[in-house]
Amino acid sequence: MKRRNHWLLFAILLLALISLSPSKHSASINPEENKNPELVRPPSQEKVQEEGYIKVVVQMGEAAFLRLQQMNQSFMNVHPLKVDLVNEPREATYSSVRLQLELGESPDIFLLDNVLVRRFAAEGYLLPTESYYFGSLTGEVLSGSLAQNEWNSYVWGVPLDVDPYVLIYNPDTLKKLGVEKLPKSTEEWALLISNFKNQTVVPHLLGLDYDDPYATLSLLWQLGGEKQEDNARSPFKLTEEMKAAIDQVDASRTYLLNKKDPTETSGDIWRMLYNGEVAVVLTRASEATQHEHPRMEISFSEQMDTGRTMWISGRSFVVSAQTDNAEAAGVWISEMTNQAGQRNWYETTRHLPVLKSLYYDSSKNNLPEWIPATLVNRQGGTLPVGATLPVQMNEFAGITEQFLRGTINSKLYKDRLSQIEKDTPEETHEDTLEETLEDIPNK
Repeated sequence: MKRRNHWLLFAILLLALISLSPSKHSASINPEENKNPELVRPPSQEKVQEEGYIKVVVQMGEAAFLRLQQMNQSFMNVHPLKVDLVNEPREATYSSVRLQLELGESPDIFLLDNVLVRRFAAEGYLLPTESYYFGSLTGEVLSGSLAQNEWNSYVWGVPLDVDPYVLIYNPDTLKKLGVEKLPKSTEEWALLISNFKNQTVVPHLLGLDYDDPYATLSLLWQLGGEKQEDNARSPFKLTEEMKAAIDQVDASRTYLLNKKDPTETSGDIWRMLYNGEVAVVLTRASEATQHEHPRMEISFSEQMDTGRTMWISGRSFVVSAQTDNAEAAGVWISEMTNQAGQRNWYETTRHLPVLKSLYYDSSKNNLPEWIPATLVNRQGGTLPVGATLPVQMNEFAGITEQFLRGTINSKLYKDRLSQIEKDTPEETHEDTLEETLEDIPNK
């Protein structure tokens, strides 16, 4: 009897449990689910991971950033990847970028000036790029651009553009100074300066940005401040040629014009150039092309075997060692730097492309005729590179601005220039990089 009661009690409990459990049918007709089904059907974790997310930080003008946003939107339309573009208002300096890296707030991708790439690579903040983006780092890229990103047998950045320093001038003004063409040698520059001193028609010989150390370095090279045997040395090595170039600038200082200091009567430096009030302006190609005029001509000095002649600036995309999505970052970079991306970028920014094939048919790609073959073929002197170069250039900028404005004389300028090399010697950072590469995960 007791056993029968136990079985009866068990049956009652079982029926109660069944009645309390929701059936498949009751779940399928839940009114709340029909109103908002996504609340009860969250996307799978696999789908979220597949789509991915990366953050890209750049520093550029409004028009250039708008173009990059358009290119980025086209990319996201065909790739399951969310890309957050951030345009910082300040220039990408070593200190500003490093602060983000040290605070652990680094984006996945930075756009850096090429001179900064080696410094961050040597300090272990970047991932090598050829492991992920080999397709865009073949012999198709300008050697001069890629060389600045090489360090310790690795490549640490993917070049986006190149922007060499050029000379823009008025041929009619040069004729007034007794020369038919722009100087291309130390002797020709000496002749132009001598003719300028003996005339009263043209008030200014050359304009440049006193705060731009790369412009001044280019001027010193133009005046004969470096020879082929000096190419492996620091650009601040006080050779006899460099000393002579500094003396030439010192003697011509009153004929130079800071292009950021327009006069009250003549307006900006470009109007002065058109009116024949300044003979030559030294600036970046992207700026020169914005002020092209039928009277004006642009010249980029050939990279001769005698040494360097002009600084070639450029920018590259780098990948932070802190990223969790390096492969997705590589896909995005490859898309931004392919042929179509390079054409779009040049059309908006006037920063020249880094892919050699676009130069072989320059008319088809609307590239300027003044570009010499040596820019593509990398003949002549190479640019100085090194992890300490950004620090050295900052010091060089400070003393150069004082020298051009007459605050310090040529002797003190030379002494301080020599001190730069003593205070910040070139370092290989080989031990640091070997340790760093061991710590970098194989993503």
